[in-house]
Amino acid sequence: MVTAAAAAQRPRSQAKLIFFIVFGIATVFVTYMKNAHVLDPSSPIAQHFAPAKGYLIVHAFFGVLAMVLGAFQLSNRLRARYLPVHRKLGYVYALGVFIAGPFAIPVAMRTGTPVLTAAAATQSFGWMLCTAIAIYCIRRGNVAEHRRWMMRGYPFAMIFTVARLIIPIPALMRMGQTGVEIVVWSTIAAAAILPNVVLEWRSISARPAAKVARAH
Repeated sequence: MVTAAAAAQRPRSQAKLIFFIVFGIATVFVTYMKNAHVLDPSSPIAQHFAPAKGYLIVHAFFGVLAMVLGAFQLSNRLRARYLPVHRKLGYVYALGVFIAGPFAIPVAMRTGTPVLTAAAATQSFGWMLCTAIAIYCIRRGNVAEHRRWMMRGYPFAMIFTVARLIIPIPALMRMGQTGVEIVVWSTIAAAAILPNVVLEWRSISARPAAKVARAH
């Protein structure tokens, strides 16, 4: 017999699966559209990243590793069935975060504006801080808070995709570099705030106990 908890968990798991499939497709799409000619030295995109080529390779490799593993780490079903694998891949994910994050800063310094460099530093710090706290929690056996801080950290990685989906909006494109900076900082703010709203929504939307008691 399927318990009520299992029945409630299944729709959430399916919704999460659909979300990450859609997000993965969007990530592949924006990556291809922006970087399709990055291996052509004469292309504008290759010339743009040329000053930071070495840093970019390291950042991209470990960033992709962390983004892919992070999606699997957030799967309740995979975590329950393959806990030892989940633990090992968790440390690989953390390695990707702690390498990709810092390497984003010199890439931004060599290819972007001071404003975007500050944004890269802020995004990287947020991602690494949340991941470090998640590791600290699991090392102390606090599984619930470990999961919550993992969920707080991953949206900082998602900025890569979300920002590139928003920037091509015509009104923002007409603003040039200013439009890019607005989108980047806005997505960083959203990554820092929205996960807390989602995680605390039950508490936010719950009726106070006193009012519930009076209602009965």
